Amino acid sequence: DSPGIIPANMVDQSDALLLAACNCVGDAAYDNQAVAAYLFEWLKTLHIMGKSDETAPDFRKKCKLRYGFDPLVKVENMDGKKVYLTGEDMLFLVADNKCKGDAEDASRKMLQDYRRGRLGPVSLQLAPREEADEGQQAVRIDSNRGTQLGQNAQDMSYEEEKDRQARAEVALERAKEQGLELPSLVVNEKDEEQEPKEDEVGKGLFDGW
Repeated sequence: DSPGIIPANMVDQSDALLLAACNCVGDAAYDNQAVAAYLFEWLKTLHIMGKSDETAPDFRKKCKLRYGFDPLVKVENMDGKKVYLTGEDMLFLVADNKCKGDAEDASRKMLQDYRRGRLGPVSLQLAPREEADEGQQAVRIDSNRGTQLGQNAQDMSYEEEKDRQARAEVALERAKEQGLELPSLVVNEKDEEQEPKEDEVGKGLFDGW
């Protein structure tokens, strides 16, 4: 059996968040609070789908014992409607009940409990039943409420890439203003390609400074 390969830029950011929850992604690449909230939102959704027995049979019981709340009991929101706790709600409940209000400590506790099996046996994916399932049954996370931390994590890599590009463009402009000649590898791709001079044909990109 060959080891799995994790693409550097995953198309499905939900999979990326779950891989982070499984500790398959470097710590510096994700936000603990985002991943912990998304993980508990995912586990709660599996229960609501009626898949608790085959995915996380002890999750509800362990939440009551370890954190002091029931993840499947509806609570009244500010509009007076009865709704399920969200992943973020659970994160802050753990923070208040077990970590003196520290959400970061709470997120680490939740992830560590999951990774060390303290939440009981857990299967994050559902086996496919139809060809259209594409490898696993879909788990529909409600992105309109309670998963903003998870959404932030999904958008993080895109925003960071935009920020890097903006800073690179500023640095490039400043270098041009100071008359610095940059190697062609870092020249903006939008610049028009220039034909090399006769005496430059065959030279490498870094032919002395």
